[in-house]
Amino acid sequence: MSQHYTFCSLCESFCGLKVDVEDNRISRISPDPDHVVSRGYACVKGTRFDSVQHSPDRVTTPLKRVGESWQEVSWEVALNDIAGRIRTLNDKHGAQAIGHFVGAPGGANLLAPMFRGDLYKGLGSYRMYGTGTCDTMNKFRVNGDMYGSPMRLSYPDVDHTEFMLVLGANPSVSGNTLYHLPRALDRFDGIRKRGGRVIFINPRRIESARRTEHLFIRPDTDIFFLAAFLNQIISRGATDQSRIEATMKNFGELASVVSRWTPERQAQVTGISASTLLDLVDGYVAASAAALNMATGVNQGRSGTLCYWLLEAISLVSGNFDRRGGNLIGDGIMDFALLAKDDEHLKLGYHREDGLPMVSGQQPSGMLAADIEDGRVKALIVEASNPALACSNPDGRLDSALENLDLLVCIDWFINETGNYADYILPAATWLERSGMPFALQTFSACTPTPYLYATGPVLEPPEGVRHEWWIYTRLADKLAVTLMGNRLLSFGLKLCARLAHTRFGSWVKVPEWLMSGMLKQAGQPGLKQMLRDHPHGLRLPDNDGNNFLGTDRVLTEDGLVDLAPPPYVEAFDAKIEALFAEELQNVDQLKLIGKREIKRMNSSSSNSPRLVKETSNYAYLSPEDAARAGVTDDDFVEVSSRYGTIHIPVRVTDEMMPRTLAIPQCWGHQKAEGLSHARLHPGVNSNLLAGDGSRNIEALSGMSHLSGILVDIRKADEQIPVTELL
Repeated sequence: MSQHYTFCSLCESFCGLKVDVEDNRISRISPDPDHVVSRGYACVKGTRFDSVQHSPDRVTTPLKRVGESWQEVSWEVALNDIAGRIRTLNDKHGAQAIGHFVGAPGGANLLAPMFRGDLYKGLGSYRMYGTGTCDTMNKFRVNGDMYGSPMRLSYPDVDHTEFMLVLGANPSVSGNTLYHLPRALDRFDGIRKRGGRVIFINPRRIESARRTEHLFIRPDTDIFFLAAFLNQIISRGATDQSRIEATMKNFGELASVVSRWTPERQAQVTGISASTLLDLVDGYVAASAAALNMATGVNQGRSGTLCYWLLEAISLVSGNFDRRGGNLIGDGIMDFALLAKDDEHLKLGYHREDGLPMVSGQQPSGMLAADIEDGRVKALIVEASNPALACSNPDGRLDSALENLDLLVCIDWFINETGNYADYILPAATWLERSGMPFALQTFSACTPTPYLYATGPVLEPPEGVRHEWWIYTRLADKLAVTLMGNRLLSFGLKLCARLAHTRFGSWVKVPEWLMSGMLKQAGQPGLKQMLRDHPHGLRLPDNDGNNFLGTDRVLTEDGLVDLAPPPYVEAFDAKIEALFAEELQNVDQLKLIGKREIKRMNSSSSNSPRLVKETSNYAYLSPEDAARAGVTDDDFVEVSSRYGTIHIPVRVTDEMMPRTLAIPQCWGHQKAEGLSHARLHPGVNSNLLAGDGSRNIEALSGMSHLSGILVDIRKADEQIPVTELL
């Protein structure tokens, strides 16, 4: 038996793991007690990954759809056909007809984004979609407009703050959104032990708040709370005027925008009283250092971009930005933000016919069905994702669109619900079968309260028919005559390596390792071999003490000043805020739907794990008050209806829920999971059938879909629905 150290790639915490291997099979996965950050913590999703890794349902050779069945084919046959069909569609309809969709695991894969991006650049296609427009693209839009690059990510300095306010996040269950914080509860406990405060604001009393303060807020009303909070900071003069004048611009416009929002006015729709908001402002201003954070629950509302803008503005004008214990900007081993600033496929762009944006390389996922129906997308490669469940899908519209594509290719471990409609399934390596680094957030952007470097080699050998994504994209580039990396000589070398990788010369081909080592050495760090030998648990880097961003050339705006009031935001705020407020007043007594994270699931990727998923269904979580109104109790079925669809789902009644709020875990609905034998026995219900798509359900600034705070009605189902009808 051999022992290996690696990191879990299932969420952004990237906890360190110790993996025992015998005969190329996992015998045990446990937390790495010596990892420089996670220090012996890892959740069950990582420690039970063996049931996914060794699943009998895993695809280990390319599959081609032939009629209603699947046929095993060679990689050469699959790639020749795929490349030929892409070439034909490109010639007939143009490069924009060739699309791509990537899921969150694609963002944890070091090399896949590089090679994927180069393939599509070479084709000339901007038609790239992803789940980022379901959860985070609002933040990248704000980063670009305020700081000059989508990859200038700020994070809360959790380990040194005295006051931490968190909206729409549940890090003890789901990790964190766009910053690295393993052992989240321990870190929040540290704030309290230092005499500080931690406050979670959420429509559900979440697991993360069990040892901290918690406040209910009505879903999708955060914009009013944040506007009033910011107005209080400004009106009481709790601003760092000298810093504002030296390093920022448009403070007057910012102050004007929020001037009408008082604690009393926001209380009419948020459920947070005026006195409570004033107490929070008092605590924030009095703290020697205070930090703010917001995540998916706010991002998915109708005003996610404006909310994040206001949150960042609070930190900036109060003097808590670029300050130890406040919100910081990290400095990674390379300036990823500088690289992204002028990259045509990463910077803000308007390549769509309808004027909606492409943010950080992604077009709106909520437009995918319409784009296919209207003939704008003819071919789609889906990498590490399941858009049929992850995206808004009113009345199954996206399913129908995917089924009608001229070409659908899924790069995945399994045939998931999206794969049901595919022409090809191309089997990819798992994160235990490749070398890697926690790259974009931790290594390149240093978006972590505990700076560190970590690198790992493969723990397992992949099955013979499995290939790495870099290899797949390189072989396609070769067959499509696409130049990689903008360099013909380098492109030739990479293509040659891919051709040789699975021949008798393959042991000499170490493209991932060569590239990783080069990145590390270019940044003045040890090469990969030395990292693996000398730092198997990670290399701790110096702390970020702040005062290293504002007023420096790291602010990448044209004039070097942070823009506190980008004109598109001011215009959008003025145009929509009063109408939104009036709508909230009108609908104050109607139920709103939110999502709910589960410790044993990461989106739909763990749905086929017998060691993780044991419930037959997800549930609709209701407050006792709302359950009484509907005349239901635990395990009763209800009909949940929105303007876009209806689902039937069993109920759980809990005082964790704010009245007039309904929570349903997302990314269930496995009735059609032909290639996921366990998930199909535990199907649940897809709550995204209740979400709308198309431009009226997309936030125009960021392309984000409206997936939280959806108005719904419920009624008790006329009769209990047998489990067999869920299958």
